[in-house]
Amino acid sequence: MRSWYIWRGKRGTPTVGSGATARHGLSAREFEILREVVSLYLASGEPIASAAVARTSSTGLSSPSIRNVMAELSDRGLLAQPHTSAGRVPSDEGLRVFVDHVLERPALEDREQRKLRAMLVAGGPLEEVLEQASRVLAEVTAEVGVAVAPTVQQVVLRSIHFVEVSTRRVLAVVVTQGGLVESRLLGVEREYGQTELDRISNYCSENFAGLALGEIRARVLQLMLEERAQWDDVLSGVVELARRAVRPDEEASGEVFIRGAERLLATAEPARLDAVRRLLAAFGDKATLLRLLNQFFSGPVPRVVLGSHFSLVEGGDLGLVASSFEMATGEVGLVGVIGSRRMDYPHIIPVVDFVSRHLAESGHGGEGGA
Repeated sequence: MRSWYIWRGKRGTPTVGSGATARHGLSAREFEILREVVSLYLASGEPIASAAVARTSSTGLSSPSIRNVMAELSDRGLLAQPHTSAGRVPSDEGLRVFVDHVLERPALEDREQRKLRAMLVAGGPLEEVLEQASRVLAEVTAEVGVAVAPTVQQVVLRSIHFVEVSTRRVLAVVVTQGGLVESRLLGVEREYGQTELDRISNYCSENFAGLALGEIRARVLQLMLEERAQWDDVLSGVVELARRAVRPDEEASGEVFIRGAERLLATAEPARLDAVRRLLAAFGDKATLLRLLNQFFSGPVPRVVLGSHFSLVEGGDLGLVASSFEMATGEVGLVGVIGSRRMDYPHIIPVVDFVSRHLAESGHGGEGGA
């Protein structure tokens, strides 16, 4: 049976304690043994024996006692035993309990926060900011850093520019309040000179700036019903050009920035090399990747996904830590980390959380946009 888990964290500084333990019906001793097994497994990737847990556990239990607890955890589906004589590994459910606990923990230490702030230099177009965020996430976590820009359809307009390209070809450039730029080549019904296009651009920027693109579409449709749009050249141009420049586009999607993908290949176990190669190819399929990531554009809290439903390819055995962020302009983006199922969650979850909050609080206004 396939397993797919999504966990939502809570921002702030909750108490580190028994919240996750109580929710999953574990005693403090059971949770401590589970935590030790998961921690050792994340570090080594190998099945964990009770003797290894006994050497690191703070419970003071003997190896036979720990073995009994691990057997109980296996009966509850939190641990699995790959082979009869082998140690145990956490199931997806066992990892869920562990990650729930991590999500309750406070933010990064001040030293790590200062390091990330120094790496996340403010300013520049939003695309550059997100490219930088994906690169920083990859560097700090040693996994794959991902950042997704908002779709142009969800945002608020700053300006529209129309540029003559050739006979009956006009380039529409939509600039949002957050600094996103989308270009669209339009085939038009008549020829437009650049002087006329400038007047149409000025009308659109003056009358539609500050409106969501859906509101702009409604206003243009209203213009189509007015008689003056039939004889006024500027308004007739607005109806033809602006209507098509801001029309919904099923293919439109936020830009995806991926850095550090080569690390998956460098660290993959021999048995997983083919799956990782297919995964790297899947990263190039923007539409498929966005269909996976778009479900996390709600709520500025970290989410963690594990299990085969996440994998972009069969046998990917991956994990995702992601968090969305909302800028002052209302645009929503996403940052995250993709790595192996046994990535370093205690470090990566607060890093992703911090980067998303930093982007939301930085007040980026899209400097450098057209």
